[in-house]
Amino acid sequence: MSFVCEKIRSNQGTKVGQFAYVCFRSLNETITMTKKIIFSAACTLLAVSALAQHTIVLKSGEKINGVIASMKDGYINYTSKNQPKEIKITEVSAVYFDLQAVPVSPATEIKSSVAPKESGEKTVSYQMYTIRYKVADRTIIKPPKIDNLTEQKGTVVVNITVDKYGHVVKAVPGAEGSTTKSDYLYTKARQAAESAQFDSAPTSPLEAKGYMIIRF
Repeated sequence: MSFVCEKIRSNQGTKVGQFAYVCFRSLNETITMTKKIIFSAACTLLAVSALAQHTIVLKSGEKINGVIASMKDGYINYTSKNQPKEIKITEVSAVYFDLQAVPVSPATEIKSSVAPKESGEKTVSYQMYTIRYKVADRTIIKPPKIDNLTEQKGTVVVNITVDKYGHVVKAVPGAEGSTTKSDYLYTKARQAAESAQFDSAPTSPLEAKGYMIIRF
């Protein structure tokens, strides 16, 4: 980067003039460089966006790979195998983003993003969330209240303890099968689990243990 040097003569009353050289950066050159940096960053963001790959997970369990163009009027418009398509939002349970756009087989994706389903496992819905859970011979009568004020994604497995009156008396997030280490999502999952209400079982043991799987 070049510099513009301005020669300033300084005569402070002495017979012999003294010269000082003050070098500073050209204002025009700085502005030009800033524009180049901004333009480069914008191009990088556009390139990443163009490569973004989405995986749409339907409530039926089917997974669709493609690129989402828009979501409006109750439909998701996307491109799959170079063909424009659309699907009702009400049929979708989740959308995953893969910035590297690496093709993933369904079997591999299930292992990496969804905990295996166990025998006797049940499900309950709250708004756009489908919660999987298992506590022996117990059923949720009031679903957990879930909220996520960020764009963080991930599955949190919460180990829970339920008393015979149906209250969740203990909830520990981050059990095996979780796909995130986010403290924020752990806190939200714990609060959600604690807000759930199970059916009462007066003749059951004082406490029953199980788990809850929440996918954000």
